[in-house]
Amino acid sequence: MNSQGSTPHTAQPVTGVPPVGGGDPMRVRATLEHMIAVTYGVTYDAVVTRFGPYEAMIAEIVRLVGRSVPATDNPRAIKVLDIACGIGNVGLRLARAGYSVVAIDAVRHLIAIAREKHHGAGSPTNLTFQHADLARDPLPGAGGFDVLVSMNTLYWHAAPEALLAACRRALKPGGHAIFLTYGRPARIVHTFREVCAAQGPGAAVQSLRWLVPTALFERFRDCEHRYFDEAEFHAALQGAGFEILEAHPTFLAGLSHLAWVRART
Repeated sequence: MNSQGSTPHTAQPVTGVPPVGGGDPMRVRATLEHMIAVTYGVTYDAVVTRFGPYEAMIAEIVRLVGRSVPATDNPRAIKVLDIACGIGNVGLRLARAGYSVVAIDAVRHLIAIAREKHHGAGSPTNLTFQHADLARDPLPGAGGFDVLVSMNTLYWHAAPEALLAACRRALKPGGHAIFLTYGRPARIVHTFREVCAAQGPGAAVQSLRWLVPTALFERFRDCEHRYFDEAEFHAALQGAGFEILEAHPTFLAGLSHLAWVRART
């Protein structure tokens, strides 16, 4: 899972699971994916709400989106694409900042949860959710987005080069993007010790609030986990046609890499 709550959309046969729906393994896989997505969707807010490292990371994303566009009295004229949006927390934060946000995810169940959560009375009208994998599916408005946000998508996506190429195509010429990707696994003990050394035992104990459920959910994912070091991450972005403007480690003792980039024209 990524830090927004997205899971990969693979549909591989599952062995060692009692047959359901006439023993169709694809139906078993879909059932399990639904259970994982719904369970995570239900618990995700409890994991991240008022969790300082997560809140700081999201606040930085919002600031970078603001730096990516000219000052305007009409922020709704700014189009932002949030890929692998999970249950939509980042998209909601950007919509509340006034931007017109399209949030997409390849997992249909998460999009359903996001719509149910954010499309009630009083929800922003400048936020829409779509079920789509940007690397695979046509996206209305592609080529017209001012800013794109990708939180921890590259480390699980089956086709990272295709995804980055699609991100580039989704943006206007000279458009900006904020990419985050994990540089190493979120191992509980190792990360706990890193946070303790950097910030003290109190912060380390607090980090377990995210580390433990993340480790549990990661066990259910049937995708290849891909951890880029900084050089690999930057090379992938540059190879896809992006100019790196700023980059640094972020989140829980530098667990993730962040890069603010601009599409080369």
